[in-house]
Amino acid sequence: MKKFRSIVGVLLFILVVVIGISYIQISLRKASAPPAPSRTPSLDLAPVRLYGLVEPLDREVFVGPQQARRVERIFVKEGQKVSAGQVLCELEKEVESQALEVAISRVTESEVRLSLILDELKRVMPLSGEGLAGQPALQVAVQRVRELEGRLDLVLDVLNRKKPLYQTGAIAEQEYTQNLLEANLIRKQIVTATSQAVIEYSQKSLEAELLRRQIETARAEVDLRKSELDALTLRSPIEGSLYKFDVRMGEQLNPQDYQRIVIGKPEKQVRLFVETFWFDKVRVGDIFQVQDADTMGAIGSGEVIAVSEYVGSRDFRSEDTFERLDTKYAQAILQMKDAVSVPIGKLVLCVRANNHTEQERPN
Repeated sequence: MKKFRSIVGVLLFILVVVIGISYIQISLRKASAPPAPSRTPSLDLAPVRLYGLVEPLDREVFVGPQQARRVERIFVKEGQKVSAGQVLCELEKEVESQALEVAISRVTESEVRLSLILDELKRVMPLSGEGLAGQPALQVAVQRVRELEGRLDLVLDVLNRKKPLYQTGAIAEQEYTQNLLEANLIRKQIVTATSQAVIEYSQKSLEAELLRRQIETARAEVDLRKSELDALTLRSPIEGSLYKFDVRMGEQLNPQDYQRIVIGKPEKQVRLFVETFWFDKVRVGDIFQVQDADTMGAIGSGEVIAVSEYVGSRDFRSEDTFERLDTKYAQAILQMKDAVSVPIGKLVLCVRANNHTEQERPN
């Protein structure tokens, strides 16, 4: 009996040793074997997760001055609704106001001068004489010519009466010659006065035309000064919400400060940045659930209304640990629906809700 137990014990020990050696060999064989190839994940079944930035529908509008000026008056408050053309604030415009007054005074002065000249040109009379019959001239100049013509008629009448007396020797030759020279002088004065009348009328006409053009130039300057003056009154170019109005009284506002006044529509959209491997997976009509990228809280949903056809880099970083800086992105516009109040510029995470495969996607 004792011998039997010894044999059974030896057999059990041998069995345990064999099983242990076999287990070790199997374990080593499994450990040294290469890993089984993994299955390639399908993009059609993977959830589409995209980051984007919230912005007003159809993008925001920035308002800024054309030149540096100090803020003098403010008419609106941040967050209120504004209409197209509504005045937001006024900048310092003393220099431009004075320039406008000077331009207006030039127009007024030229218009008064033109009115006087046109009044003179209304009082015209035709000239008489060979080659100038019917030629218009200023009334004063024509009267001067006619006065000389009257004097000439008197002198000629005297000559006609003295000529027989001169021929008979009743009067001295010097007296007759003096009247003859006087008549010749008056004829030359008439020619000179007639030419002067024509020239004066032409000069007045040319001066009137010059003044008309000067008035047009002065009015153009007035329009320019008004435009410069109006440019110092900042107005809303669209109807929407005043999302940002970081302006204070007496503060210097520069052209580089255009991002301090932001206006946009009350409706929101999300500018999605689509990675290259999602190019053919994101299409117009896709529905996405929008979440806060920081808290993962639900914000709302939206529908893709446009997908760009160009790629570029992204100008912000997310919390994604697998994000790479050299990744190229396309852009898509997601119009938000039933969204809670969310500030513009907020980083959000959008997950596609209608995760169709290519076979299930409707045409």
